[in-house]
Amino acid sequence: MKIAIIGAGNAGKNLAAKLCEMGQDVVVIDRFMGALNELAASHDVMTIEGSGADPDVLAEINIGDFDLLAAVTPYDEINLLACCWAKTAGTRHTIARLSDNKYIRSPLVDTARLGIDRPLVHKEECARDIFDVLFRPGMLEATSLLDGRIAAIGLKLPENTPLASRPLKEFRTEKWFSRTRFIGLVKQGNFSIPGGNSIADPGDDVYVALPAREIDPFLDWIMAGRRKGFKKVVIVGGGELGLALAGLLEDAPMETVLIDKHRERAEYAASTLVNCLVLNADAAEASTLKETGIDSDTAFVAITGDEEMNIVCCIQGKQLGAGFTIARIDKLEYVPIISRLNLVDRVISPNISLIKAILKYLRGEIVEHVGLFHRITGEIQEVIIKAGSKREGTALSKLKLPSGSIIAAAQRGDHAFVPTGDYMLREGDRLAIYCLPKTADKIKSAF
Repeated sequence: MKIAIIGAGNAGKNLAAKLCEMGQDVVVIDRFMGALNELAASHDVMTIEGSGADPDVLAEINIGDFDLLAAVTPYDEINLLACCWAKTAGTRHTIARLSDNKYIRSPLVDTARLGIDRPLVHKEECARDIFDVLFRPGMLEATSLLDGRIAAIGLKLPENTPLASRPLKEFRTEKWFSRTRFIGLVKQGNFSIPGGNSIADPGDDVYVALPAREIDPFLDWIMAGRRKGFKKVVIVGGGELGLALAGLLEDAPMETVLIDKHRERAEYAASTLVNCLVLNADAAEASTLKETGIDSDTAFVAITGDEEMNIVCCIQGKQLGAGFTIARIDKLEYVPIISRLNLVDRVISPNISLIKAILKYLRGEIVEHVGLFHRITGEIQEVIIKAGSKREGTALSKLKLPSGSIIAAAQRGDHAFVPTGDYMLREGDRLAIYCLPKTADKIKSAF
């Protein structure tokens, strides 16, 4: 596919790196030549100096011939205009990163008529991901599937889990095994798609797909009742992401503290938030964190724009006794490394939302949605069985999927569930299929 990226900042660089890794034809436009030169030195991309909001710049690359335009600058107006000009010229798909959801909320703004196929307030989506984890103790991460009816979750097994040290097939008599599908197992840093003979031990990470309404009772069972909610959340960083998360926590039954070293930003946060204590201080100083009263009932969330700062703060927070730590890491290649080193309990990257939005268009017309995790590679593709598909009337057990993939869940009408092998596919059915990176581009060929 031919893809244009507007913006060579952090989001644009990560996006370009991922797309080059996938073998896509990428052009990046930015006003600053230094950022473009840095990107071109490390990735096989074409670069154009100029504003993505300038129709002459877009005409220079014949934007109407492109399959996708992703406008990801920090400036909403540039992103909106770039999508508008591109769609007018004939670009097939457009995505606009937005920092403010007023463009989505306002009755005066019709993003579809402006030519935007996917408006994305990615910092808010990231804040919601963190919020969901904080309210589900024991869960490391989750991705929503099949219109929110199914969730794929990751968790670390505790010492006394009922799964400990026996093959998964021995637990088929448990009620949960008709409602869940184990799709991933991380053992000593090595990931695999588990089978019946796989053994999960305490300390391993497991990934499971199940009905969203079943998450809490399942976690209670698999964590053997060792789940404990947080009484306090300490947020380091009062930027867009920090403010969005603090806003979600305004009505939560837990104390919230937000720390930002920039006085103007701290004052703005204090004027915006009602039930949050805002501190204008440097979180890198141990004395600042001690003053917040961190203990085992505290979730510590470092989400500034400085990755090194976030990691250091989380390490300090853990040393002070924080029960759970989350760090924002923008460079996607760092995420698996930091997860393996166990420097923090959870890594979060706002750029995951951008990658998910773009993968939907790259995977073909039968893929309706793509889910991604932060701690493991691979993706979950939601495939729809269209009229005339060669798979209509096929039982799942006869479905020859590429090696390195597993069916996580299915949906027929409004009913989503974990299917058995004798389930017969019909037109309109949707399947959520987890696949490893080497397999991701092969799924559509099976349908």
